[in-house]
Amino acid sequence: MRLSFDVAGMPAEFHRNPWTGKAELRIGRDLVPLQSPFRLSAHFELRTRMVWRSKIGDHDIEIVKVRPRIFAGFRPQTITISVDKGVVAEATGK
Repeated sequence: MRLSFDVAGMPAEFHRNPWTGKAELRIGRDLVPLQSPFRLSAHFELRTRMVWRSKIGDHDIEIVKVRPRIFAGFRPQTITISVDKGVVAEATGK
């Protein structure tokens, strides 16, 4: 899943690969790794809500992924991105 948004006028993009579990945040030319595909929790996790937080300059970025509990890999997941506690992007998909 790929979501694009702006942080203080700079283009930003969140990307999560559903096959590897890798999640990263790109703001301008900066790349912030959020989740490594080499961690077991990228593939097997009992929690249904995952929260990643990052601070870019004076701005707080929060990315929340919510998934269903049963057959989560085969069902859509919701990702919400907030900048300074205001929702800037939201999507449901795989």
